[in-house]
Amino acid sequence: LSWYKYAAFLKKKWKLCGPLFDVKSDPALLKRINFPHSLCLADHSPNLQFGILHIKNKESEIEPSADHSTTHVQWSVSSLSPVGPIFQTTSEDVQHHGVVLIYKVINNHQSLLFHVYMATNNDSVIKDITKAEKQKSVKIVKPTPCHKKLIIGKTYRLLSDPQAEIIPGEIEFLDMTPLKCKSYFEVYLEQPEDLQLTLMNIDSGETMWTSKVRECDWANHDQNDQGKSRDINSNRRRKSNNDYAMEEISSKRPRSGETTGQTCNKNIITEQQLMKFAEKVGSNWQIFAISCLDLQSQDIEKIKEEKEPPTVQIFKMLQTWKNKEMDNATPSNLQRKLTDASIEPEARILLEGFCNQQG
Repeated sequence: LSWYKYAAFLKKKWKLCGPLFDVKSDPALLKRINFPHSLCLADHSPNLQFGILHIKNKESEIEPSADHSTTHVQWSVSSLSPVGPIFQTTSEDVQHHGVVLIYKVINNHQSLLFHVYMATNNDSVIKDITKAEKQKSVKIVKPTPCHKKLIIGKTYRLLSDPQAEIIPGEIEFLDMTPLKCKSYFEVYLEQPEDLQLTLMNIDSGETMWTSKVRECDWANHDQNDQGKSRDINSNRRRKSNNDYAMEEISSKRPRSGETTGQTCNKNIITEQQLMKFAEKVGSNWQIFAISCLDLQSQDIEKIKEEKEPPTVQIFKMLQTWKNKEMDNATPSNLQRKLTDASIEPEARILLEGFCNQQG
């Protein structure tokens, strides 16, 4: 879920630090939930306090956390409705694990225009950004985590080599989680060429993140978009010239649910891909297995009874999903089903790569 619809329920002194969940399952099956948080706890003072914002019947309640680690906040489930991790502290230098997301604007110009976001490593924020960019740009898949922690209130500058026009030149890092419109750097380059982008802390001069964007990163997307446009226009022309003939031919073609004597499964996700994906998913697999992948509670219990390592358990869960989906067990179908799931950003990037490999 998006936090901006619910941030008004947040009480004074409390701040957001992780994604918002709306889990729909039998409460008897869920005793505890581990929410991922974006805070860096290494330099935080002992007075840091976690809580859980629980929204019920248009009312909000702050419930205590059962425990927390460097990556997650644990909550003892009371009832299921929108819930998410929050915190409060007297420290002024609140540090977050950050990510940088790059999107290339789709247009017919030879010049390049990118939107570059600096955000907390929070799945709700990342999904808000992805939704905002979906119709107008393509995502450039690059390593997203920042090398160093981002500090609330500090100002950061985006640099490029070769020099590009970047507006604004600097952005103060704020938690954009409750904001509907997220701020970004606009990067314009008149001629298409490889571009090195670097995010720098203005006060310390430290490099927080850097990556090289190459022409091959967006060329395939542009070709696919142009190809789709040509195919659509071509199909329209053919039908307008000979409607009846095309309808007859179309009626004789096997439909998507029919077979032609051969089974084409080249797009089925492989065991190797499932294992790589399992390594990146995170600890909330039991939640999205039921709420997103339509598995049953007995499927989960059977996997947990074997007491395998977490990655192996996730892999077996994905195998169960694959076996049930059969010919529909493709990377793109898995990506679609996990749109609203809380998984690690690295897992989403990996899955997007699998989708791009589909022939």
